[in-house]
Amino acid sequence: MLSKNRIAKAIAFALMALMMCFAMTGCGTDDIDISPYADETLTITGVQDEDIVLTIADLKAMDCETIKTHSTSDKIGDVKVTGPTLETVLAQYGASLADYHSAHFYGRDNYDIVLYDDYLAEHDLYLTFGESGEPWDEESAPLRVIIPESDSAYWIRMLEKIEFE
Repeated sequence: MLSKNRIAKAIAFALMALMMCFAMTGCGTDDIDISPYADETLTITGVQDEDIVLTIADLKAMDCETIKTHSTSDKIGDVKVTGPTLETVLAQYGASLADYHSAHFYGRDNYDIVLYDDYLAEHDLYLTFGESGEPWDEESAPLRVIIPESDSAYWIRMLEKIEFE
């Protein structure tokens, strides 16, 4: 007969194994249908000799997180978004945000911002492809930069290019 201690250990082991399986499945619990814009691209310059061109499907295949946060401005409020961090994307190419003086973000709507090294060092940046388990609408797709606990003016929508210097 198994002791209570052995049963408890077996249950704990099984739960830990199950949690590890969930942790290694990419984008966490939100299985967002990105099919309307899976083949759209994000261009990243300044990391390698040639531009890096990633599809939204490429980004979804990376280690992603689903986070709940809010903007510090009144424009957007609370969000639950999914996507990889910019640091995760750069790591695929042997780079880190700490390697650069600035990052210039461009949206398809001609909105752009430049974030400098001190800001990049202090904040997590997420390249998100959906909110609350749903793909972004036309106003934000295919990607939206989300910076937790920051002004939504930095949350570039319709992201199409990032340029590093």
